[in-house]
Amino acid sequence: MVVSIEDEGAARTGEGHVAAGWLVEPDRVVVPDPPPGLLDGSLEVAVVLAGGGSPVERIAPAEVNAVRVAGAEFAVLDLASASRHAPNAVMPEPVVLEAAIAAHGGDVRAAFEAAGTGGPVRPGDRACAKHNIVNCARCP
Repeated sequence: MVVSIEDEGAARTGEGHVAAGWLVEPDRVVVPDPPPGLLDGSLEVAVVLAGGGSPVERIAPAEVNAVRVAGAEFAVLDLASASRHAPNAVMPEPVVLEAAIAAHGGDVRAAFEAAGTGGPVRPGDRACAKHNIVNCARCP
């Protein structure tokens, strides 16, 4: 599954993609590299979820939150409605995430990937049903 954060002003033209994220709960998306304007509310976005044989979904965020851990910042979007897609990542425990961010010099994307989220999904990637992680390193 692909989770695309799209600028509502440009999304309909096919050029709206501004960031990738992970669906960590049916109604919550984490964006490790928030684009300018997302956290201050000046950028109006929709979350587009596609793949896995399910229809493409376009869901507006009900709330956008800035999360700061170990000196790094990322966005957590609470969706206006739950996705029909299964989550493609797991939100790491705060202590694990904090250690991973510190170990990766503040690089939130690398920290999430090291902490077991698997990273944003590319076409052809598969989710591990046992651990709910895309391209799970713990599974063969």
